[in-house]
Amino acid sequence: MKITIQQIPVEENEIILKYSKLDSEMLQILAFLKESTAKIAAKKGEEIFLLTPDEVYFVDYVDNKTFIYTKDDVLESSESLARLESRYENFGIVRIGKSQLVNLHHVKKLKSILYSRIEITLESGDILIVSRHYAQAFKNYLDIK
Repeated sequence: MKITIQQIPVEENEIILKYSKLDSEMLQILAFLKESTAKIAAKKGEEIFLLTPDEVYFVDYVDNKTFIYTKDDVLESSESLARLESRYENFGIVRIGKSQLVNLHHVKKLKSILYSRIEITLESGDILIVSRHYAQAFKNYLDIK
């Protein structure tokens, strides 16, 4: 595949894909581009905020509600945990427990703890635990042996 990047003075960025066949590689690129512009709607009080995946530090599912934690805030989302996981896995948002997701891009420190679990410290100072059930998959995401 040939990749050409060109800076030109335009008002809006534009991506043009040229292909001879719409194969799995091109479909993957298209999916990534569509998702990269996607926003996550989350509510705080009466206001609705549109978050980028990078703004999400972690997600909790408590009492049948999904809470999104950012650097400074906690917002509620109508999205299910499974949907957030499937939509944003390519952006580093991965499952660490039955009711929790974390954004790998905000992980500052890891520590192995009892019962094959992993303690995560985020850039925000929050501490999360990767359950033993999800520990191996989590290590695979980070390419840790």
